[in-house]
Amino acid sequence: MQKATGGWHMENDAMTFNLASAVHRHSQATPQAFALSFEGSYLTYGQLAAQAAGLAECLKNSPGWTGKNGAQPRVGILASRSADACIALLGASWAGATYVPLGLKLPEERLLTILSLCNLSAIVADAQGARLLSEKVLQAGPPLVCVLGAAPPVAPSGPPDDGRIAWLDPQALAASAPGQSQPAHVKATDTAYIIFTSGTTGIPKGVMIAAGAIRHYVETVTAMLGLRETDRALETCELTFDVSLHNMFCTWEAGASLHVLPAARVMNAVKFARENALTVWNSVPSLVGMLRQVKALGPSALPGLRLTVFGGEQLSKGAVEAWKAAAPASTIHNFYGPTEVTVYCLSQLLAEPTPLTPGRDVVAIGTALPGSEAAVLDAAGNPVADNCVGELALAGVQLAIGYLNAPELTNARFATFAGKRWYLTGDLAMRDATGTFHWLGRMDNQVKVMGHRVELEEIDAHLRVVADADMVASVPWPMVEGAAQGLVAFVGASIIDDAQISRALKARLPHYMIPSRIFAIEDMPLNSNGKVDRKALRQRLESGME
Repeated sequence: MQKATGGWHMENDAMTFNLASAVHRHSQATPQAFALSFEGSYLTYGQLAAQAAGLAECLKNSPGWTGKNGAQPRVGILASRSADACIALLGASWAGATYVPLGLKLPEERLLTILSLCNLSAIVADAQGARLLSEKVLQAGPPLVCVLGAAPPVAPSGPPDDGRIAWLDPQALAASAPGQSQPAHVKATDTAYIIFTSGTTGIPKGVMIAAGAIRHYVETVTAMLGLRETDRALETCELTFDVSLHNMFCTWEAGASLHVLPAARVMNAVKFARENALTVWNSVPSLVGMLRQVKALGPSALPGLRLTVFGGEQLSKGAVEAWKAAAPASTIHNFYGPTEVTVYCLSQLLAEPTPLTPGRDVVAIGTALPGSEAAVLDAAGNPVADNCVGELALAGVQLAIGYLNAPELTNARFATFAGKRWYLTGDLAMRDATGTFHWLGRMDNQVKVMGHRVELEEIDAHLRVVADADMVASVPWPMVEGAAQGLVAFVGASIIDDAQISRALKARLPHYMIPSRIFAIEDMPLNSNGKVDRKALRQRLESGME
């Protein structure tokens, strides 16, 4: 007997937290409703569910599906913003697996590192992801590697067609789904997904999020935002950015339609929103800055929007003012949250006057979502008084399980105070007298670059190797409205081959971690601790260093 309740259901009196449950539920109740749009094509909830269920059956029947000792399978998703990427993710979830997004802009070396850490049961790729299936990747990959597409590409740039890759037609998958089986039972403590972020040692960190944590987030935020079946929501994120979970699963929880903006059309996002009659806008604030630069965000440019969600980086006062003029009918929410606390965990609804951080032209990060808790702590883990600065710590049901294969790092970042588990964010923050939280920067050298989280020490670790130098440093630059637009690196030497160093870095790091300029500097500035003084380097850039 099955009892539907939100996005989960009761089966044999056991609650299941499968991420695909909402799509299944709507496929039964409103199968003809639109669920997904990509490049002019639509999939209804019935079609999306059937294709995901068909893929799930293919995965479950593959060799090596169940891990050692019956461990939960893991599926790598080598896909970008596409309908096939959504089918791949839903199919993996439908089958009861942990999904692991693999970025399409990862250099081969980094992709191989992630594969070595994950012990995947399968990889599912879309047409773009298939181009990364090199001989080395296939050798390091799992027993099952499949590409969603009707046939292998003829182009010589495609993967080897030697029988090691299964080419799956999504429509044929839908026809093979046996009565569209229900999504597999998933417990709250099972791992729903693993997202890799930058690590200080040069090795990426895999953040493991429990199914119960993301289930709680989706239900809480969908209700809080008042999402409706009639909504048409924008998707602007890669799967490797956890905000994509908000965009996809909150939309599908409400029974609304998700409209995927191709990466090549980002600068035409306003036109895309009008063409698709979007009512919900989801993006990082830096997209607003880009749209302003190309003069695409004029007054009343987006009259049909009723709801806007910004997150992933600081939201400036200037961006808010421009957005209010462009989308006068839209409410605006500013969200904050690290990957380790399941997408977002604090929110600020914008009102008049705009709630700004004192002394700064940026919007406050607000208050904790239901089920989450925030506090500002001193070095000893004690709460500081209001209006005093300390480290932002987070607690509640959304905390990650921890880091993949890294128990020491997990114990260090997820500390217990007075019997309660907290995640120490490394963010400087303060709470004002109204209980509103304000983000004030990083305690370490982790920065956001165009929405991507970057650890400067990771860039430095690779820079030391390729430049064969001990004294190196990278800094975020330039800064526009408080957000980093890129990176600049410094090497302690009298002369360097900056072009060769840049080429070497591109083979080791994602594109957003590659410095736009690399300077040789003999007199590397040091602070009182004998460490490279990044602040002094930024000051040199501000003074017009060339």
